[in-house]
Amino acid sequence: MFFDDINDEDDFFGYEDDFQTDETAEELSQEIYERMIDRYVRTNYDAIERKGIDIQGLRIVSMDNGVLAQLKSTIQFMIQYFVEREEYEKCALLNKYLPELEDIVTD
Repeated sequence: MFFDDINDEDDFFGYEDDFQTDETAEELSQEIYERMIDRYVRTNYDAIERKGIDIQGLRIVSMDNGVLAQLKSTIQFMIQYFVEREEYEKCALLNKYLPELEDIVTD
């Protein structure tokens, strides 16, 4: 009979290869995600370093505190990101904007 010729080492249905492919795809997806986050955080940081943030100008233009709340959240995320990578000098620049945002934005 046909099935008698199949032994345990045969990957008859290709499950082993699929498992390895899925694991590799998941790892690749995570790596791409991490690279994207890194790029966005660093791009934002570079813009803030070059131009600063006009919080009062944003406050005047914004109809509600939603924009400023998002800015506060983004800066907090960036600070945490740089803390995890021990890039504390970047945190110092970002931290200078938080007190003003915290005075304006209520969670």
